[in-house]
Amino acid sequence: MVYTIYNGVLTGGWLTFCLVLFSILTVASIIWLILYIEMSQRKNWKLTLLIVAITSLIVAFEIQVILLQIGVII
Repeated sequence: MVYTIYNGVLTGGWLTFCLVLFSILTVASIIWLILYIEMSQRKNWKLTLLIVAITSLIVAFEIQVILLQIGVII
C-alpha cells in the first residue's frame, strides 16, 4: 500500500474556477454595495447591513482563494 499526500478538493482546474467565480462575485457585490448606498431611495439599516456582510464575506472568500492559489495556505 502506497501513502499519498492529500492535496485537498480545490486543486488544478477547480481552484481556477473558484478563483474566477469569486472574482466576478467580488466585483459584482462591491458594485451592488456602492450603487445601493449612492442611489437607493428607500435605504434601511437592515438591508445595508446585510449587503455589507455579504460583500465582506465574498471578499474574504476571494482573498482565501487567492492565498490558496499562490500557495500561502496549505
